[in-house]
Amino acid sequence: MLATRPIHKILVLFSVCIHLIFPFDMLKAQVFTDREQAIRYVKEGDNQLRFGNMREAEIAYTRAIELDPNFGDAYMKRANLYSFLARRTEAMEDYNAALQINPYSEYILDKRSKLKMIATDFEGALADINKAITLNPDNDVLLDQRANELIALGQYEEALADVDTLIRHGFRLENEYEKLAVISLLTEDYTACERAIDSALAINPNSSIAFDLLGVLEMKRGNFNDAVAALTTAIALNPDFSLAYHNRAIALRAMGDTQGAIEDLNMAAEVSQNPSNIYFTRAMIRKELGDVEGALADYDNAIFRDTAFTEALYNRAFTLKLAGNYASALRDAEKIIKLEPYSDEHWNLKGNIELVFGEYNRAINSYAQAIALNKSNARAYYNRGLSYLMSYRNDEGCRDLQNSIELNFDPAEKAFTNFCLE
Repeated sequence: MLATRPIHKILVLFSVCIHLIFPFDMLKAQVFTDREQAIRYVKEGDNQLRFGNMREAEIAYTRAIELDPNFGDAYMKRANLYSFLARRTEAMEDYNAALQINPYSEYILDKRSKLKMIATDFEGALADINKAITLNPDNDVLLDQRANELIALGQYEEALADVDTLIRHGFRLENEYEKLAVISLLTEDYTACERAIDSALAINPNSSIAFDLLGVLEMKRGNFNDAVAALTTAIALNPDFSLAYHNRAIALRAMGDTQGAIEDLNMAAEVSQNPSNIYFTRAMIRKELGDVEGALADYDNAIFRDTAFTEALYNRAFTLKLAGNYASALRDAEKIIKLEPYSDEHWNLKGNIELVFGEYNRAINSYAQAIALNKSNARAYYNRGLSYLMSYRNDEGCRDLQNSIELNFDPAEKAFTNFCLE
């Protein structure tokens, strides 16, 4: 009996091992089956996309992810779909999930970088593309993307270094020379800009982008007739080139042809995929023409398409104030400050609207914020000075007017003479 016990224990242990092994094998088989089914769902999603069935594609990709949460390709497919549909938050979540599964994928980093660019997170976009380039330093496509992001960040020297490298590599030369022209325009090196445009046109004499850049260059030089000629050529080469219409409108406006400018902006808005800037420019011209209602409608359209368009919000608030709609003007001013709390001009505008309301203490506080952000803002001192005077605080008011005079703001001198000299 004693001799059989070790054998019995071995048999029991073997039996336990058998039970441990089989569930593991079954689990492996289940994982394999789930991945196979997930791949089928991804393929189904791809087929739905080919027929333009966005919702059905999303459902298929989601089923693939639910079935196999470690299937990085499914996250990427859905992320790309969300990005196309401008559902940026969901796209970012999926790109993040894909990167957790595969943190060393230059492809995912590149895709996430582009999404961050669209969301104007330029610093984040640059960090992603730099990591992607570290993983694949010989990839000229990634280098080209980084040049775009550096331009957006205003880091022109670094962008120029990348563009020069790409030109030496012979990478998409027409495109890179045009990018070089853009950098030269932004840095006001107009001779280099002209050389770059000539190089692009030597490669492709029918480049509408090169002619558009030439038009902008001529505007910078003050040659508006030449600018209109170049931009007209750009439009002839590409009748759907909304930016060329927009730029020609600016040139025509500078030449005094307001009606021609409006007509070009109408055409630009018609062909543009993202016409917020076009509506903004047209609003400004309409306001100059005294068409306040038309200007407000265009500001509304610009802001509807880009809720973070602070310049449009600022100008709409100013126009609403002129139209006497102070409550709406104040709402816009408050929105702007939430978007850009460190702009002294935005605080100054808010103070102006509060001053019109007769909210002197609130106006004084807003002007104080503007001055704290920029102690050289002579207009804010002047406005706060008037607010103090209107609330019978003459000493503070005259002191602010004196500060404004010292900053060479002419209207302050007249106000000081009228209110502060006995």
